[in-house]
Amino acid sequence: MRLFIRTEASTQIGMGHFMRCFAIAEEAWAQGIEVTFLLNALDEAVSTRLTQIGARGIAVDGPLGGAADFMAMSALCFTRQDWLLIDSYAATEDYITLQKNAVRVAVIDDLNALAHFDCDLIVNPAQAARTIDYERKTRAKLLLGADYALIRREFSEPPVSPRSGAITLMFGGSDPMQLSGRCAEAVHIALSDTSIRIIAGPANRHGESLMALSRTNTSIEVFSSPARVADVLAGSDLVITAAGGSVGEVAAMGLPALVLVVYDNQAAALKACPFPVIDARHGLPGDLGARVKALMNDPDHRAEIARRAHAVVDGLGPERILEAMRHV
Repeated sequence: MRLFIRTEASTQIGMGHFMRCFAIAEEAWAQGIEVTFLLNALDEAVSTRLTQIGARGIAVDGPLGGAADFMAMSALCFTRQDWLLIDSYAATEDYITLQKNAVRVAVIDDLNALAHFDCDLIVNPAQAARTIDYERKTRAKLLLGADYALIRREFSEPPVSPRSGAITLMFGGSDPMQLSGRCAEAVHIALSDTSIRIIAGPANRHGESLMALSRTNTSIEVFSSPARVADVLAGSDLVITAAGGSVGEVAAMGLPALVLVVYDNQAAALKACPFPVIDARHGLPGDLGARVKALMNDPDHRAEIARRAHAVVDGLGPERILEAMRHV
């Protein structure tokens, strides 16, 4: 069995798809399974991650379904024992069916926007995902819900060097809307004496402005592309993050969080999320600082938030997905 992963990463679309695929790849590597990523580009941040697990990376100069994609797939010489994991909003019904003719196919899906899914496995780790939403669209085995949350191993391991309490802001690998800086300013106004950590991902283009912010406000500290994000999160009194994979990571660590829904494709979190949620699709709310201050003034409530979330996400999702792959 080999695992091939077709996904995307860039400063424009972010690192979310790649990082959640990496959680599965990391577990596959731990189980001795050979892993190959097919990506739109192999930048330094992606290459560093692949090196960590000895995975091969292939740059595909073109979109899914294009000529370069077809050539790259044809050169892989799939066997029926192999798996192709697809995680891309550009994947169409026809594209998935074409790949299934050559290899077992797993699809990571969080929109359920396709008319049908001609694949072997569907992974939707959203807490709100339901079997009834897929039953007329596919015969694939369904792995739905938070039991299959795509959590990297570092978030289930003890931190290397735990830090004292702070509010930590984490908005993905690229943060194209500069939510980190904007939220930091709002929180600092409401809680001027509270330490604030900002985790800036590897594709974040706002590094200079974040560093300028930290120089102006000594209570704000920026961590740019930390080797282990979990070590920066450890000990946080509160994490502010966007809906997506980071929600499961924080929950797996047993930390309290406040979640912002920023894009329409995150809207499911408004109905089902283990943490309090704010709809920020039309901009940050003017009372964000006040909401954060209220949470910080109620440690018992934050402890209960963290306890409930950790009960939902235990960090073993990638193991369960690999186990399912072995039995399909």
